[in-house]
Order: sequence, then structure tokens, then C-alpha cells
Amino acid sequence: MTPQATRSRLLLAALLTTTGAAHIVAPAGFERLVPLWLPGTPRAWNRLATAAELGSAALLAAHRTARSGGVLAFATIAGVWVANVQAALDGGYSGLPGWLGTAAAAWVRVPLQLPLLWWAARIAQRPPPTAQ
Repeated sequence: MTPQATRSRLLLAALLTTTGAAHIVAPAGFERLVPLWLPGTPRAWNRLATAAELGSAALLAAHRTARSGGVLAFATIAGVWVANVQAALDGGYSGLPGWLGTAAAAWVRVPLQLPLLWWAARIAQRPPPTAQ
């Protein structure tokens, strides 16, 4: 793996670790983003998202499991993307103050996640590590 590829996967791991930790520290904000049509409770979905983000980060941190981490990161980000599309269609994020809760803010977030999806997909598609 090239040094650039290593930096890329470790940077995505750090980002997912940060967002996973944020789910633990401030769960209410994330629970408000869970679409109402999903079965179960927002708390359960937040915990699942936390586990997926931290699990992705752990897999990305190790060279041997980076591809699996990329796949899990892609699936996790795709799920978050769907929730953000739903929030945009619903008119914004209820409970967030000012402009952050508006439909415009929600629509701004939707395309911003596309580069994250591309990033995770690139990592998932890298050749597997060679046996040494």
C-alpha cells in the first residue's frame, strides 16, 4: 500500500472515530435525525450507527482489514446519506437551531456526503494486501 493510500485510510478512520464518538457524547442530536419510518427507536439506530462508524474505523486502521473497513464505511455513509435525504424531504432537521434546522441546510448536506462515499469505495476497491 502506498503512503498516500495509508494516509487516506487512516484519515477516514479518524473521521469515523470522531463521528462515532460524537454519537456517544451528544446522542440526542443524532437521534433527531433518524427517519420516523424506520422501525425501532432512534436510540437503537443511533447505537447501531455508532457501532458501524467505530467498527469501520477499527477495520480501516489495520492494513489487513482496510478493504472490509472501506465496505463497512461505504454502507454506513450510505445509510447516513439516506437519512439526510429524508431530512431534506421532510423540510429540515427538527430541533436544530436557526439555519442548521432548515431544509436548505439539509439539502446542502446531501451532496457533501457523496465524496465520502467515493472515498470509502476507493478504499474498498484497493487490492488486498499480499502475504508476507
